[in-house]
Amino acid sequence: MHRPTRRTHLATALMALFLALSAFRASAQEFSVTAFRTLPNDVSAFISPVRDLNGDACALLKVIAPAEFAFSTPLGIVMRRDEVGEIWLYLPAGSKKITIKHPRWGVLRDYRFASPLESHVTYEMTIGTPTEATAVERDTVILTKTITDTITVGTHKPRLPLSADVLLTAAFHANGPSWGIMATLMRRHGAFAHISTDLRSTGDTRTECDEQGYVDMSGALPYYTGLTRHSSFTVTFGPVHRLCRWLNLFYGIGYGRNATAWQLDDSEGGGWALNRGFTHKGIAAEAGALLRIGRVSLSASAITIGGKHWQGSLGIGVNLGKR
Repeated sequence: MHRPTRRTHLATALMALFLALSAFRASAQEFSVTAFRTLPNDVSAFISPVRDLNGDACALLKVIAPAEFAFSTPLGIVMRRDEVGEIWLYLPAGSKKITIKHPRWGVLRDYRFASPLESHVTYEMTIGTPTEATAVERDTVILTKTITDTITVGTHKPRLPLSADVLLTAAFHANGPSWGIMATLMRRHGAFAHISTDLRSTGDTRTECDEQGYVDMSGALPYYTGLTRHSSFTVTFGPVHRLCRWLNLFYGIGYGRNATAWQLDDSEGGGWALNRGFTHKGIAAEAGALLRIGRVSLSASAITIGGKHWQGSLGIGVNLGKR
């Protein structure tokens, strides 16, 4: 009878170890998140926002992975779009983690983002497949670099430096121009304030008239000297958003008044009458763009008072803060 040798025992043990390792590998997760970053110049989530059930704009997560992957988050996924080479996931603002599944390669549960996702912001996630993982395992230098890069990206979300713009503005309208100052303070998002005036006043008025000059319903048109006074004032404030490195969008509301007064003839007792037809006051709105060229800031916007009085504004100034 043939008796097993020591070499036979060693071969059997190695075969059993190989089978055990193969079984463990088959049951384990065979993919990983190799990179995660913010895309500050990608305006997909801002230009074409998808909103959640509360009406809030979502964050956009672009996943570079095969289409067989499935995803879930504690706050849900509002929309999924399969693009060429990417999977677009619209996630509610405030999402902190995501679970990634594949029918053959296993499950990665509760992958945590460095910080909660923000509305209107686009992110990119790269998932390494088993083929890529095998290649990395053959090179310890590449493996070390990949781990280092993944930790760095995962724990330090890119953050834009705080910057400010101060501009002198000129507004053009029928009774203009008006002069003003505009200031912004922002990172990726921020706020602006803009005040503009023609530095004039209609002074004291003793009565009011309509657009034709009639003071009352008697039908008699009083005599005027032909002299007029005008005054214009607007103040607006609101959000400003960075679209790309050199272009920003701002819009806001506030208060405005544009007034006109006509001087009465001495035969009418003199004084001034406020012309209601050419006087507008109330809610003011402004929308425009802010362009940055190096340290120079340029602005262009449209301002209206109640949709009845309109003026265009141009500005030039300086950008402060880190580049």
